[in-house]
Amino acid sequence: MRDGVHIRLTLTRGVKITSGMDPRLNQNGPTLIILAEHKAPVYAKTGLTLITSKVRRPPPEILDPRIHHANLLNSILAKIEANNAGTDDALMLDINGCIAETNATNVFIVRKGDLATSRVVACPEGITRATVIEICAAEKIRCVETDLSPVDIYGADEMFCTGTMGELAGVVKIDNRLIGDGKVGPITKRLSDLYAQRT
Repeated sequence: MRDGVHIRLTLTRGVKITSGMDPRLNQNGPTLIILAEHKAPVYAKTGLTLITSKVRRPPPEILDPRIHHANLLNSILAKIEANNAGTDDALMLDINGCIAETNATNVFIVRKGDLATSRVVACPEGITRATVIEICAAEKIRCVETDLSPVDIYGADEMFCTGTMGELAGVVKIDNRLIGDGKVGPITKRLSDLYAQRT
């Protein structure tokens, strides 16, 4: 079990002696759940469609995005919104209206050959995202971390998402607007190939 494998680790506070939110009720130590399964990348190579969700990502003062936790209610609500709209996923904004991430992945755009990705404010620091930034540095592709708005997305030449289960997935349409020519772009394909060589 080496190729096409996904391992999810979940650490809980453990079994409580009775119901309640008080952590002192967990007196028998933590529980580690290890789920290993064969799983191919979850997104089609032909490109994703997105909507901009009405559900916002909470700011770090409310829920620190650096902690990879199981409180995914906002992401689940955004995904339900995408399902109801007939799209693959939902783009989520932060409370200031800047792009945070999708309900499950980090976001990159390509403009005039340069990459831009959202600052890590209201979204987790993705491992795949970090790998793409490293690849850009090694390949001398300019990549900046900045605040992005929906207008930046609409005007992008290319867009792609990054995540453990999705790797690099091109976005071809958002809010019924084509990204670029409506096809996965050449820089996205190049980075996807470079990512595959590294992993």
